[in-house]
Amino acid sequence: MSDPPAARQPHRRSGLFRVGRFYGVPLYFSASWLIIALLLTLSYGSLIKTVVPGTSRTTSYLAALAFAIVFALCVLAHELGHTAVSLALGRPVRRVVIFLLGGVSEIEHEPDRPRDEFLVSVAGPLVSLALGGVAAAGRLATDYYSVPGVVLTLLMWGNLVVAGFNLLPGLPLDGGRLLRALVWTVARSRLNATRISAWGGRVIAVVVAVSGILVDRSQYGITPGLITLVLAAYLWVGAGQSLRLAEVLDRAPALHLAALLRPGLLVPSDVSVAEALRRANEGRVGGLVLVDAADRPSAIVEERRISAVPMQQRAWTAVSTVARPLDQGLVLPVDLSGTALLDAVRATPASEYLVVDARGAPAGILSAADLAGALRLRSA
Repeated sequence: MSDPPAARQPHRRSGLFRVGRFYGVPLYFSASWLIIALLLTLSYGSLIKTVVPGTSRTTSYLAALAFAIVFALCVLAHELGHTAVSLALGRPVRRVVIFLLGGVSEIEHEPDRPRDEFLVSVAGPLVSLALGGVAAAGRLATDYYSVPGVVLTLLMWGNLVVAGFNLLPGLPLDGGRLLRALVWTVARSRLNATRISAWGGRVIAVVVAVSGILVDRSQYGITPGLITLVLAAYLWVGAGQSLRLAEVLDRAPALHLAALLRPGLLVPSDVSVAEALRRANEGRVGGLVLVDAADRPSAIVEERRISAVPMQQRAWTAVSTVARPLDQGLVLPVDLSGTALLDAVRATPASEYLVVDARGAPAGILSAADLAGALRLRSA
C-alpha cells in the first residue's frame, strides 16, 4: 500500500494510524485497539486500587492505562520479531498492524521452504517470552504491593499468555505455522500440512467460542464474552483462508497466462458505451482497451462497470467513464505463469488486465474471473 506523506497521518477509510517504520516496513495501530485499551484500563484500574493500599483512583487508572500502552508495544515487538526474521530471509513485509485481537505482520509471499516458515513463526513467541522474562526480573526487584510491582506482574503474565496462546497448534496462529512447518518437512507436502494445521485452528476456534459462551457474565459483563466470540470467528475464518491459499498455491504451477487470454478490442476513448459494446459483439471479443490519440493503450474497460450502465443511457455515456487507467500493475507480460502470475495479480487487484507480448504490443485481456475459474475458486 502507498505510504501517507506524514508519519502519523491517519488512514481515515481503514481506521489505521501510522506510528513509524521498521527497516522500511510501515507500522500501524488500528482504531479498534482503543477498545482493548479501554477494557484493560477499566479492569486493571480497580485491581491496582485493591492490591496497592492507599492508592488513589486516579493513580490506579493511570497506571492501568500505562500498562495497556506498554502491553500494546509488547504485542508490536512480537510482530516485529516475525518481521525482522522475514526481512533477514529476503521476504518483504507489506506492513505491521496492531488491532483489536492482537497484531499481524503482512508478509507478501508464502514461504517456499518449511525452514523459513519455522524461523519466521517462532520469532514472535520468543520475543514475547523474552519480554515476559524481563518483566519477571523487574517484578522480583520490586515490591509486589506497589504500583510498579503490579504493572510488572501484569506485563509478565500478559506476555506469557500472548506467547502461549500463539503457540497453540492451529492456523492462523504461530503454533499452527510451526505445526505446518514440521508436517511439511515430514510429509513433503505443504497442502497436506496446511490441511492438518487449518483443522487444528478450527478446533481451537470452537474451544474459544465455547469459552466465550460460558464466561461468567454476572462478574465480567457481556463484553469479554463478545470479544472472545469475535476472536473465535477470526480464528475460524483465518484457518479457512490459509487452507484456500494453500490450495491455490498447489494449483499455481499449472497456470499459464497465455492460455487464459481473452481477445481484446482497441477503441477510442470518446466512443459511447453502446458503440463500444456493438464493436465488441461484432468482433466477438472478451475485453475493451481504450487508446489515446497516438493509438497507445491508456485504459481498460471494467466489465462490471460497463454492465451497470442502464440500457437507455449507454448511447450517451462515454466508454471512458467505465474504464480504469492503465497503471503499471494492470499491464502484464504474456509469459507470466505459476506463482509469478499470482503475485502480479495480488499486487494490483483488478477485474481485468491488459496482457502484452515481448514487444509491448497488446496480446489480449486477462479476466480475474477466468483466473479464479482456472484455480477452481468460487469468486474472483
